[in-house]
Amino acid sequence: MPGPLEGLVVVDISQVMPGAIAGMLLADHGADVLKVEPPGGAFYAHDLSRKAWDRGKRSVELALDDAGDREKILRLIDGADILLHSLETDDAARLGLDQPSLSKRNPDLIIGALVAYGDDTPFAGRPYGESLAAALLGTMAEKASSFRPGPMYLGHPALHYGQAFLAVINVLSALRARRANGEGQYTEASLLDAMLAQSPMNNWWQEDGISYIKKGDAGAVDRFGRVRLVTAMFECADGLFLQMHTGGPGAFKRTMDILGLGHRIQEIKGPEMATPLTDDEYQVARVDIFESFKAKPRDEWIRLFHEADVAALPVLEPAEILLDDQVEFVGQRIALPDPDFGEIHQAAPAVHFARSKPATPTPAPVIGAHNGLLDDLMARKRAARAAATGAVRHPLAGLRVLDFSSFFACGFAGRLMSDLGADVIKVETPDGDQMRPLPDVFDAAQRGKRDIVLDLKKPEALEIAKKLVATADVMMHNLRPGKADKLGIGYTAMAAMKPGLIYAYLPGYGSRGPKSLLKSFAPLVSGWTGLLYEGGGEGNPPTRSVFGNEDYNNGFLGAVAVLMAIERRAVTGEGDYVECPQLHSSLFTTAEHFLDKNKKVVYGFRLDKAQTGFGALDRIYRTNDGWVCICCRDDGRFAALARAIGQPGLTEDKRFSNPQARAKNDAALQDAIAPFFAGRTAADAFAALEAAGAAAEIVRETTWPDKVLWEDWALNTDRVLEHKNSMYGHIRELGLFNRLMGTPGVRKGPAPRLGEHTRDSGRARLWRRRHRSLPRQAHRAAMGWRHRRQIQRVGLSAAN
Repeated sequence: MPGPLEGLVVVDISQVMPGAIAGMLLADHGADVLKVEPPGGAFYAHDLSRKAWDRGKRSVELALDDAGDREKILRLIDGADILLHSLETDDAARLGLDQPSLSKRNPDLIIGALVAYGDDTPFAGRPYGESLAAALLGTMAEKASSFRPGPMYLGHPALHYGQAFLAVINVLSALRARRANGEGQYTEASLLDAMLAQSPMNNWWQEDGISYIKKGDAGAVDRFGRVRLVTAMFECADGLFLQMHTGGPGAFKRTMDILGLGHRIQEIKGPEMATPLTDDEYQVARVDIFESFKAKPRDEWIRLFHEADVAALPVLEPAEILLDDQVEFVGQRIALPDPDFGEIHQAAPAVHFARSKPATPTPAPVIGAHNGLLDDLMARKRAARAAATGAVRHPLAGLRVLDFSSFFACGFAGRLMSDLGADVIKVETPDGDQMRPLPDVFDAAQRGKRDIVLDLKKPEALEIAKKLVATADVMMHNLRPGKADKLGIGYTAMAAMKPGLIYAYLPGYGSRGPKSLLKSFAPLVSGWTGLLYEGGGEGNPPTRSVFGNEDYNNGFLGAVAVLMAIERRAVTGEGDYVECPQLHSSLFTTAEHFLDKNKKVVYGFRLDKAQTGFGALDRIYRTNDGWVCICCRDDGRFAALARAIGQPGLTEDKRFSNPQARAKNDAALQDAIAPFFAGRTAADAFAALEAAGAAAEIVRETTWPDKVLWEDWALNTDRVLEHKNSMYGHIRELGLFNRLMGTPGVRKGPAPRLGEHTRDSGRARLWRRRHRSLPRQAHRAAMGWRHRRQIQRVGLSAAN
């Protein structure tokens, strides 16, 4: 299919949902993805989510445990660039699908493994399952229910999407390393790393306890303590909900003025968030504000906020966003024929490429739709590879990225690439990134980068920026539409100067359209695209907060988009303009939901009203002293569960004979299972399930990331990094999330000080090898050099 990945051959033998999502992301952007399914399909193959997650692919049926079928699978893999699988290490070796065995047949092969936790963690061997990982790692405790005490099942599949993103970043990075080193490699994305990758802005340790957010329930109304910031969901006079965010200069005070509370709020000169709230201001921002919102209907509040340049968006159900005028304007809604609904409306491929536009995907195939092509598919030969260009130790070594962004998402994309070896240079204004007063968030997005100061309003600084661009492979920013052009760093000017440049733009809503000029802050776009209704549960109002948001997702997708463009440039020699708004990444991460032919919302799957699960077999059950999670939808796990609860006859009941039948009779199945848990402790129930081989975990009711910061195994595997001399003092933070075994990521230092690398080693400039003639006077005028800027710690302690 057309797109930046055209010509790339992917074979997907995974039997987990993130494998389908990763395959969709690759297929949407041009890769030829062949889905190899067990006869009849995996347990989730008949879910409505297939309509999105398997679109644009081909499907054949082959059984991994059948020796004859396995030989056919190996022949398919012989012609592939990338293999996606979900096999743990021992299973892969048993089947001859481990990296040493496969590399003998196909030395170019890149393996993208999607596993539960990884062999280098204390959880190795625990069963796979998003809900199981969320239970084991405390993720269900991070976002408390708005409606009941206790843990909350993840209504939004954040770990699934996170794992898919990591897997795609892995294999695309490995493609670049293959061009340099001349060989493929094994890569691994785990549910554990997906959880950690969506946690760094809220979880670090600093010797003085500095943090921008209070620990505990991340959806709590007072989670920002005395920080001069409001971002929350509010119910309006008409019973509808909105979210707003006071990020940006003066927005906190303007918000309070609009709400009629401004007379109790002082006006701050400079960054508002650096000045803590007084006692009365705290009362206004954390208590009184909720009642104020009930004075007007939602649409009126949103109009007033937008007129005042304050970020605000409605909270909608999933897929409802597809009817929005901005989505319509940018062409992000597509219509596909569908055998069940006649026609469905879905989100379009997420990333826009100026020179390699993806085609509209074909509908998801019927299971085994391409069985008749199996002989032809097995006969495919690998494309000839160019000679290796020179060995690299890290997959993105030698790649230079200029990051002109502020706030989190775009910066996080750069951080992910820095972790994989790219030289990422953050370019800041003399005033610095507005996120600098939030130390843990800033470090999470900026760790490992170099930093220079340029006042682009000065001609000398613009010339320096252009000289830097001439040395770069990638330029990224998230400035509002039109601002980059006004500053002289717009795409047209930069591409004319360097045709091979990858110019990546990560705005909130897009470069054009009726909402393109609105401010965008997380988690507003998440609520707008349906995540809060996903987490609320059927029949409930939206929940306050869910795990995962557009800041992380846009960072992931931004890194993916750049790597796709890098792969295309390696083939064509051309640079490209890449646009990846937060809106698009949020549409992608709710792709399982859609509109029917009458443009009514259809949920791909939906959390129950009690916020305990998607169904009887993927759910948390209350015991007499806690909760236990089970994930037993496939036939083998269901049989083990039936044995564990003392009802082996359930497998013989026609109502429960296969995954489809069990889904249709879910209520009866839940009634049969629940009594087993109600009369036992969590430990006793878990022991019985474990003994029978049923996939289960006791639900952890405390958060885990704080604990992992002090685990030796996490330090030893670079999942946690320690810096004793950061600009914040002694810190520990979450580290590397991507696992490439042939060309691993690189351990780098903490976030840079403002302008720390404006002069390299006190004398040499960043571009000294290519540009030696720049006068010192121009350097000084352009940089606006400042001495080390001390962070204002007042108001940022978790104790406030």
